[in-house]
Amino acid sequence: MTAGLVLAALECGWQLSLVRGQRPDLVRVADGTELAGLVNAWDVRARQLMEEARRLFNDYAYASAGALLESLVRQAPLPADLDRTIRDWIAYCRGFDAWDRFDHARAAYLLSTVPGEAVPWPFLSALAGRTRATGYEAVLDLVRNAERRAARGRYDDAVARLYRACELLAQERLRRREPPLDSSNLDLESLPEHLRPRYERMRELNEMRGWGPEVKLGLMEDYMLLADLDDPLGRVFAPLKERLREALRKRNHSILAHGGEPLDQAGYQEIRAVVGELIEEGLKALGVRIDAPQFPILEPSGLRPREER
Repeated sequence: MTAGLVLAALECGWQLSLVRGQRPDLVRVADGTELAGLVNAWDVRARQLMEEARRLFNDYAYASAGALLESLVRQAPLPADLDRTIRDWIAYCRGFDAWDRFDHARAAYLLSTVPGEAVPWPFLSALAGRTRATGYEAVLDLVRNAERRAARGRYDDAVARLYRACELLAQERLRRREPPLDSSNLDLESLPEHLRPRYERMRELNEMRGWGPEVKLGLMEDYMLLADLDDPLGRVFAPLKERLREALRKRNHSILAHGGEPLDQAGYQEIRAVVGELIEEGLKALGVRIDAPQFPILEPSGLRPREER
């Protein structure tokens, strides 16, 4: 009961007083030695709120965790060691929040100001343009971002990112071929001669629809072109074609695509399975290896890598 009253008092912001004195035994304080003194309740309350901020951080709610921690340093003075820890945590929140919004340069700057052995530095440095990249890092960054959205129940947001990751993989592969190909304005002269008539008909169809003279390819058409070119990624795509088409059909019903129905966890997982397989096997077929771990966990002692599920 006493512990419950103390917690209630902390929640209400009341001052707490504790009677101390000399103890000749474990029964009671010796008469005449009693002395009442205030308890530093704010220190205790601050640690409670830090634990709540840590939970938010580990649930990928970086902005909310950061706002809670910022309120702590504004409300009252704290012991130097606690103040330093909170300020480090605020930097972690701001850094991973920037990364979660694809602001990789700012994320790299903010996270470089605090201890960061568990920060996925090779992955972030490539995304931020600090080190040489394969060109496919952004694909996996989108997948990890989708996982974070799904973990918070934002399945439509997650699938929108998976769609873009799948699309970007094909677009990047086309750009990296020799000669390079741009699916937003396909140069038919760069295609093998036997494929040109097929894509010329796409130009004619686009002009009939009033879309202009460019040959513009959608996601499935990008992959079918890679299959036509007998590209390694196209060969991975071929047996997954119908599964991917069905997954994209479900995505098209999403309110963030062309429909009005929210996606649920099952719908996300179905789309994640086929897109994940295409990306994983596609990068393997292209000989691309990227270490792209999920964001780390925040412990009282600092960051640690998150265990893969």
